Parts: sequence; structure tokens; C-alpha cells
Amino acid sequence: MTTTTDPDAQAALDRLRAATVLHGFPEGGADVLARFVGAVLAESERVNLTGSKTLADAIDVLATDAVPVAAAWDPDRSPPRVAIDLGTGNGLPGAAVAVRWPSCVVVLVERRAKKARAVDRCLAAAGVRNAVLVACDGRELLRHRPDLARGADLVTVRAVGELAPTTKEASPWVAPGGRVVHWKPAALEPAEREAGLVAARAAGLRALPDVEFSAGGRSGERRLVLYERPR
Repeated sequence: MTTTTDPDAQAALDRLRAATVLHGFPEGGADVLARFVGAVLAESERVNLTGSKTLADAIDVLATDAVPVAAAWDPDRSPPRVAIDLGTGNGLPGAAVAVRWPSCVVVLVERRAKKARAVDRCLAAAGVRNAVLVACDGRELLRHRPDLARGADLVTVRAVGELAPTTKEASPWVAPGGRVVHWKPAALEPAEREAGLVAARAAGLRALPDVEFSAGGRSGERRLVLYERPR
């Protein structure tokens, strides 16, 4: 079990553990994510993976904020088989998907090869073995991995761009019954929501109800915006 002598980090770790329990993560999932975040902080001394400077901040902003991805998937459905994290950056929320569903193959897409290699080292340090890195622009993913065309049950998008362009970019990967999950602030601009809905419909996707959540710490009130490809 992960422990720390920093009271702020311990409080953040407690929030992370509570979130993983709430969202049905396997036992010990919070400790895996905390190890991953610690590795991200260490790598950030050489590669810019995060703006967080402390373990407490990184746990809240990177990990606890990612855990509600579990609420984007119906609990009575079989786990997603393949997931894609668009513009993974520091590896989250993709790593959280991998920890929540150990049988799922998670493809982390990062166009900067140096960042991709750093995230790969973080995954190894945390013991996450069901995630793979593809170093390419998301628009080139199917050229590198044609098997992913209509092959992803879950596509996660956080801190990449607005709803419309990122939904359009992700849509060729989404399998029937699959979902695109966007992390957005609680106060989502109406213009962005409308543009996202138009793009989703053009791609053959339908909107699902948002999932509202609070990650605690610095993240505050947030929402997941969901689109699904009908079966």
C-alpha cells in the first residue's frame, strides 16, 4: 500500500482511494495510480508531462479527476475490450481506464515521441501492462493501426480541444455501442455543446446524458460529455 509522510499528499491519496472505491476499481487501484502519478512527476524533471509540482496536486488533477471515467460505462455491460486515449499527454485518463478494466487493451495516442516514451516508462514503473503507446498524431492513427477502425469501445478525450473537432477526429475509431468521453468544466459553453452535438450527429453518434462529478482538491466540479455510436 502506498504511504506518504506529506499530509497534503496523504489527503489527496485518501480522496483518490475514496473515488476508486466509489467507481468500482479493483482493490489496490488507487495505489497503482498513485505510483503512476509519482513516476509522471519524476519524468517531468526531464520531459514536460505535467504542470503539477507536488504529489498532492498531481494526484488530484491527474488521477482523481480521471477515475470517474468508470461512470461513462454502464455497469451491467461487459468491460470495454479496446480503448483509445486521444492526445494522452501525461498518460491519464488512459492509465485510469487500464487500471479500472484490466482486460481492456488501452491505446495511448501521443504525437510527441519523447513524451510517449516517458509515459511508457511511467506505465512500466506503476506495473500497468495492458496499455500501449502509439506515437503519432490522432489523425494518422488508422494509418499506423488500421485494426482500430470502428474497433474501440471507449475513446477518452481530456484537455485536447473543443468537442466538435475532437469528436470528429475520434469518430472513425468508435465501434457500434462504443462511446466517446470528453472531460469538460461544469459550466460548459452552450456554443461548444451545440457544435459538439452537430459534429457527433454528422459522425453517426448520439448524445447521452452528461455525468457530473467532483474530483475534490483543485479540480472542483466537472462533467463528462458522452456520445455513443448506436448498435
